[in-house]
Amino acid sequence: MSVRIAKNSGFCFGVKRAINMAFEAAKQNKNIVTLGPIIHNPQMVKKLENENIVHIDDIVEINHRTTIIRSHGIEKNVMEHLEKNGVELINATCPYVSKTQQYAEELSKQNYQVIILGDKNHPEVIALRSYAQKNVIVVAKADELPTTKFQKVGIISQTTRRFEDFQNLVDALLPQCTEMRVINTICKATSVRQISTLELAKESDLMIVIGGKNSSNTKMLAKISTKFVKTHHVETATEIEDSWFSKIEKVGLTAGASTPDWVIVEVYNKVIEIMGNVNGNVEKIEEIPGF
Repeated sequence: MSVRIAKNSGFCFGVKRAINMAFEAAKQNKNIVTLGPIIHNPQMVKKLENENIVHIDDIVEINHRTTIIRSHGIEKNVMEHLEKNGVELINATCPYVSKTQQYAEELSKQNYQVIILGDKNHPEVIALRSYAQKNVIVVAKADELPTTKFQKVGIISQTTRRFEDFQNLVDALLPQCTEMRVINTICKATSVRQISTLELAKESDLMIVIGGKNSSNTKMLAKISTKFVKTHHVETATEIEDSWFSKIEKVGLTAGASTPDWVIVEVYNKVIEIMGNVNGNVEKIEEIPGF
């Protein structure tokens, strides 16, 4: 029996940066809010609350408190409003997301019809749309495209989407436009996590995907894994059931880019306990086979 983890699992650069910024701020200031959850992981949001960093969903709740901009970013007009009104801001927007916002604005100014591959209700996409000066089309997949003919099309993606879906969108749009500009804004950290998850899923009898149920990139890992093997998406070790492991020899673990190390370690230790402590407990994610 074996339990392995996908070699690219857990916090990405942008999430680590945002969390570090929040904890550093908490050392200096005990009156901080985040506008929206800083990342899509309830356990980390709860940990920040223990440091007196609470998340709010509306700017009217700021009440002159230092405000952290979440890793997914916020709408351009909201940012400008906060700056104009002198709110002390800590901008923890992922640099890759910020760059994608710049692309949206640039394409719009150059009169391209901006088309975004993504979830229209996701905070990253909501923010992205605000950087384009004109109407933006958001689709979750190529078959949602309108049949309209376009003169100039500029295509970008939510940073956590699959490259294959992005390629399909480009292919579908090509016959519908005269001029096309494609900017691949899918984050490399997302791509490598998807690839390593896919590789491990092919070699496993069961996959457990660890991360927030509201995390787009984690849900994508579960979607990819499910195509190859029985998969369970959990947020914490408490959700794991003994019955999952009947007649299972090889278990694979993977985790989204917003999943804290300690949550991954707890899941691993729970799994090996159920499977007869096959490798021994670990204290750090680096000790998990495969990482």
